[in-house]
Amino acid sequence: MKFFKLSSLVVAAALVSACATKQTFQLQNTEEKVDLVATEQYLPVQTYDEKNQLIPYQEKQNPYLAQKAQVDRGSVLLFIEAKTAWRNSDAKTAKQKLNVIIKNDKELSGPWMMLGDIALAEKDYPQAKKNYQQGLIVNPKNINGYTALAQVQRLQGQYHHAQNTLAKALALWPDFPEAHYNLSILFDIYLNQTDKAKQHLDAYILLSGGDEESQQWRKQLNEQALAEEA
Repeated sequence: MKFFKLSSLVVAAALVSACATKQTFQLQNTEEKVDLVATEQYLPVQTYDEKNQLIPYQEKQNPYLAQKAQVDRGSVLLFIEAKTAWRNSDAKTAKQKLNVIIKNDKELSGPWMMLGDIALAEKDYPQAKKNYQQGLIVNPKNINGYTALAQVQRLQGQYHHAQNTLAKALALWPDFPEAHYNLSILFDIYLNQTDKAKQHLDAYILLSGGDEESQQWRKQLNEQALAEEA
């Protein structure tokens, strides 16, 4: 499963708060019946000019990267140190530094997301989900948090919750390649909906340029669809 990775050049963006946004992230009660959110309305549509020539698709802006915020230099340095510790398999030190950031600056979502990544790697799925959800409460525009939360929900067998979480990501940014990719996985492998899997995989390929793996997968989905129609 594909996910965006943060580089040292966007550490501040990874930490940015959502104090200016009016949108809020709502926790889902896993005991209640899930009302599924449709995702077809977020598929990119290609258009043609008067000569029937394809018009290059213009992607919408990522709202998370569009956020502007001044992040404390100490928090940035601690976050870099936490990332370094985690890359060196020192989860304890990484957690300690992230918790210091959270204590000092409660308006940053990045530390919660990284704590979720660590818990996910440790296969502590309930804790990973709590961390990702808290990060999204702090910053509902942190779109990478939605794909991370959806992955945990998928691993816990909460496939419809995962679908709705990815739908929330696309409501924020319809041109989010990874959300389309992960919806393809859900629809193909877990929800047995080949047509929807194809639609979102095509969206991913359009938005990302695709790769050999996704092209092979699309070929398999096309063959699967033909077999289902036969």
